[in-house]
Parts: sequence; structure tokens; C-alpha cells
Amino acid sequence: MPALNLIAPDISCDHCKHTIETELPTLEGVGVVEVEVPTRTVHVTYDDTVTGEPAIRARLDEIGYPVGG
Repeated sequence: MPALNLIAPDISCDHCKHTIETELPTLEGVGVVEVEVPTRTVHVTYDDTVTGEPAIRARLDEIGYPVGG
């Protein structure tokens, strides 16, 4: 499974971590999601036959954590 490491500047607390780790896997094809609050990093594994980086970025934006850059 491919993996992404994305920076979401609006991550600031454990509530943010919980929201992302709960909501992002509802996107079909997303596997493991881990959030590091201090670095504002979202680590995502996904099935690239089902989804891709644009859809993952869009889902993060929908739940209120747009990816920087």
C-alpha cells in the first residue's frame, strides 16, 4: 500500500487528531491513519486502485484540516 505524509497546519490538539483518525478512514481505500500533533503530520496508507492523494487531500479539506502547500 502506498503511503502519504501530509502537513495540515490547522492540527493543534488531540481533538484534531481524533477527528482526522476517525473521519479520514471513512474514505474508501484509506487504510491506516496516524496523526502527529507536534509536527501537524498526517500519515496515511491507502489502496491506490481505489483512491489517491487528490481524494485524500479533498477529504481532509472537507473535515476542516486542509493540507498546506
